[in-house]
Amino acid sequence: MGVYITGDTHGDIMEFSQRMRPYQLTEDDVLIITGDFGFDWDNNTIIKWMKYSHPYTVLFCDGNHENFDVLNKLKTEEGFGDTVGSFCDKTFRLLSGHMYDIQGIKTFVFGGAASIDKEWRVDPENIRWMGKLWWKEEIPEPETLEMAKQTLRQHDWRFDMFLSHTCPPDIKARVLDGKAIAFHDPVELMIQSLEEEIADNGGEWNSHWFGHFHVDVDLPKRHCMYRRVLKVSD
Repeated sequence: MGVYITGDTHGDIMEFSQRMRPYQLTEDDVLIITGDFGFDWDNNTIIKWMKYSHPYTVLFCDGNHENFDVLNKLKTEEGFGDTVGSFCDKTFRLLSGHMYDIQGIKTFVFGGAASIDKEWRVDPENIRWMGKLWWKEEIPEPETLEMAKQTLRQHDWRFDMFLSHTCPPDIKARVLDGKAIAFHDPVELMIQSLEEEIADNGGEWNSHWFGHFHVDVDLPKRHCMYRRVLKVSD
């Protein structure tokens, strides 16, 4: 029994299969994907994922490359101590602003990120460009941020694992070794504000796991995930 974590998958079943091949995860294990799950993009990728055999449970938070038309229509159910979106058998969406119990690991989730490639993608309410779409839901609403603060307050601002897709601006600069592109992402600032409120209220968390930047980097308490798979230990 264990909880494992990996980074963006972008709906690429071949790459994901190769990534997971060295690991012998069983039905007692859980794999967390730190956003950009991407198998919700269209019927083709959805079907490929549903046909992919995995005995373990898969959990994913929101990224910025997701089909929110699909995600927002998922049926919800109780799971892992809170509400999850049911994608398909053994695959669930973790909702932003919620607190979960994942095999005893108290996990706070705040997904989403602004797309740096937005100029090449468009709002599906307008036009389609080369099959790529953009959804405004990639950035959580202010109401979601307020709900997240309420959730943290209810849990005395203390938990084990912070799960997101992006990270605060100062952490991004360290992850990218000062090579960060000047790009305004309001979700980075939302996460920063949550961390500040946690600190101001005497709270704490043990580790922060995120993806988005397509690099594998470890900092104190911080883990940027891409194609590696790590076992979480909190």
